[in-house]
Amino acid sequence: MIMEILTAIIMVLWILPAYLKAPKDYRLDKKFIIKTILMGIVIGFIGAFILQIIVGSIFTNVLMIPQDSLLYEFIKAFIIFGLIEELMKFCVGSFSLKKSQFQSKFDYMIIFALSAFGFTLLETTIVSSTGGLSGILRAFFPFHIMWQIFMGAHFYEYKVAKMNNDSKTMKKELALAFAVPILMHGCCDFSTTLIRNVAILIQSAMNTFDFISLILSLIYMIVLIFFTIITEIKFYKYCKNL
Repeated sequence: MIMEILTAIIMVLWILPAYLKAPKDYRLDKKFIIKTILMGIVIGFIGAFILQIIVGSIFTNVLMIPQDSLLYEFIKAFIIFGLIEELMKFCVGSFSLKKSQFQSKFDYMIIFALSAFGFTLLETTIVSSTGGLSGILRAFFPFHIMWQIFMGAHFYEYKVAKMNNDSKTMKKELALAFAVPILMHGCCDFSTTLIRNVAILIQSAMNTFDFISLILSLIYMIVLIFFTIITEIKFYKYCKNL
């Protein structure tokens, strides 16, 4: 229970100070904020969970990929988790944007962040209660929220380019909006799996574990934490300068 409360507090502290730096004219209605967070839980998390079961069954029962194989872990990280979860959070954010009073870049970033907040609030609470590396990282570094802030910012730039009929910028911004969060999400989950597998090997046979997988995974985790901090700083500066 303590970890669940701590998780919620830490996630709020990542986005609240930046949000409070924005002028009051940019503040969203409290009811709207609550609705977006709830949609992030129901449509984002639960919707993604149902899709993940269906897609996972296709890979294991139709395509006959063994669940204990590294290939399945890769598919699970990048498609079942990375692709599906980011798309579901995007759906929540896009739907909420249509109901928003404003259509500024700030709206895109904060609304996408709120959709991810609802999603990650439930997911991180569940994962953190089990402990381990993944639980600690998710509790103290809300990756989902920062990926969605990044997605929202670049999706806004895509919309601007679309209005200006700038096809080159449209392709670039759309690629950044989806490719970066999905790839980073996939790498995060796959790295966590590799670290867990290496830890098991270390315990079972001290002289037969994969140093390369461990080192690469740890390097990626550092990059991921760095990305999260930089995104938060940029978001904070943007809100401050509105």
